[in-house]
Amino acid sequence: MKLATLLTLVLTIALSSCSSKKKEAELLELTRPEWLKNRPVSSAYFYGIGTTPKVGNALYYEEKAKERALSDLAKQISTKIKSEQSMYRMEDNKGVYEYIQSRVKATSNEFLEGYQYMDKWEDLNNYYAYYRLSKSEFYARKAQRKEEALQLSLLKLKQAHDAAEKHEVAIALEQFAAAIDAISGYLNEETSITTEQGKLDLFEESKEGISSLVSQLSLSYDKPAITTSTTSKIANGITTLSVNCNSFAASNIPIRFNYSGGFLVSDKFKSSSKGEILSPEFTFGTKAEETLKASIDLKSLGRQITRNLIVRQLIEKQKPATAVLTVQQAN
Repeated sequence: MKLATLLTLVLTIALSSCSSKKKEAELLELTRPEWLKNRPVSSAYFYGIGTTPKVGNALYYEEKAKERALSDLAKQISTKIKSEQSMYRMEDNKGVYEYIQSRVKATSNEFLEGYQYMDKWEDLNNYYAYYRLSKSEFYARKAQRKEEALQLSLLKLKQAHDAAEKHEVAIALEQFAAAIDAISGYLNEETSITTEQGKLDLFEESKEGISSLVSQLSLSYDKPAITTSTTSKIANGITTLSVNCNSFAASNIPIRFNYSGGFLVSDKFKSSSKGEILSPEFTFGTKAEETLKASIDLKSLGRQITRNLIVRQLIEKQKPATAVLTVQQAN
């Protein structure tokens, strides 16, 4: 009998607790703010709303809701930037496309400065945060950042041309790449700037500078053909490869060798300060004639000068300069 009474008491308390929580939830729902009922839309502001479960201490979930509200703001800004974009001036290669998208996202995050806290609300299970960002401030900051990027790009472009005039090819390529990287968050927009010489498209000028330099690179062996009586290893330096750009020595340019007779222990090299590379060691094959082909290693060149995927793709699309050494077995 006592047990039955105890169970009845426990059940009554549990039901009373559930009823109390239900009433509390209903009362809280009556205080739900308008910005949660109908998402704000305005020509003057971007709005961000963040929601997170009330798990852990209050400081944790309040900060989490703020992060999500700012992320919500960033998504709107990123979407706005994308909606304003024109056609990309690069082919829709997946890697480059994703790179541009990531730069757009990074750029949009930079413009979150100046956001304003508006309100908060919570129910029994979740916490909500509400922020906004002035569109006029956003566009002013965007214009300022873009102008700074254009000026940096112009500086790098000038440094690239200066290096090219000094026949410092690798340095010139690095600076052309830096000029593009500086404005890579704005490649869906106008990238021209007005100089004393007139209007200059920084992206196109930098792109042309890279293409021109790479196309001017040339390779040549001091001995295009050699005859050997040995059928064993041929020591390195049997001939010298010269790397030039418009007839001037080009240093620090990556070269890759390919031997028709088999595997090379070392096949990647960089040109010296004199623009030279000693031919690698190789083993003469069974054929009467073999070839040692040297090529500009465009993939390595792109990775050497920049992390920018747009520039790397641009370089890799070029036709690499080559030189072929013919090795013949003496009769």
